[in-house]
Amino acid sequence: MSGKTGREAAPFWADDPEGAAGEYVLGTLPAEERAAFAQSLEGDASLHAAVAAWEVRLASLAATVEPVAPAPDVWDAIEARIPPAPPAVSGDGVARILTLERKVRIWRLAAGAATALAAGLALWLVVGLRPTATDRQYLAVVDRGGALPALIVRVDLDTGTVQVRSLAAETPPDRSLELWYVGTGAAPRSLGLVTDAVDRRPIPAALRAGAEGVSLAVSVEPKGGSPTGAPTGPVIYSGKLVRE
Repeated sequence: MSGKTGREAAPFWADDPEGAAGEYVLGTLPAEERAAFAQSLEGDASLHAAVAAWEVRLASLAATVEPVAPAPDVWDAIEARIPPAPPAVSGDGVARILTLERKVRIWRLAAGAATALAAGLALWLVVGLRPTATDRQYLAVVDRGGALPALIVRVDLDTGTVQVRSLAAETPPDRSLELWYVGTGAAPRSLGLVTDAVDRRPIPAALRAGAEGVSLAVSVEPKGGSPTGAPTGPVIYSGKLVRE
């Protein structure tokens, strides 16, 4: 009979699952911690919900950042700044170091988020797009089964408009991607074609009553869009609208 009676160690995110979920979404967790967290996501509904919430919170900020290719010598410069490995530490010392590193990462996350939010507020003030308190504004991250978001879609029922920003949507050759507004128990209604530009388009009048339970879908259609007014090709991206 085994003499092993000790309890299994608690996961590193036990004390702060929300913070760990934020780090997971941002990609700042070390490889081993990220792998352990990802494995637990499969069977932990609360962790999965926390990750989904962070994805929605950060998606609009990520959508405003234009990709920039790093210079060829960036990685060499990073390697040159990495200090030599410190002497081996064991026992409680390792735990204290890991805890300190995690706190530093969380502090950086908070500082970065605060900076981004301040910049966003400044932009709103400059261009006159001040956010309003309303429960009729919705956001959807449209993707393929949790992969890299293809579209960020904002629906504003007060103004009757939908804003679409393409992030990683891939249009097959000689085809078009069409965005559909799918209400509960209702036939899909087209919101137009997906383009590379950030555009704002009107919502069909019949859809302005509410967006509860509404999903968005993107289908592959003939060049120029569906000839029938309904999806004719496969749906390759989808997402649900949630209140902002």
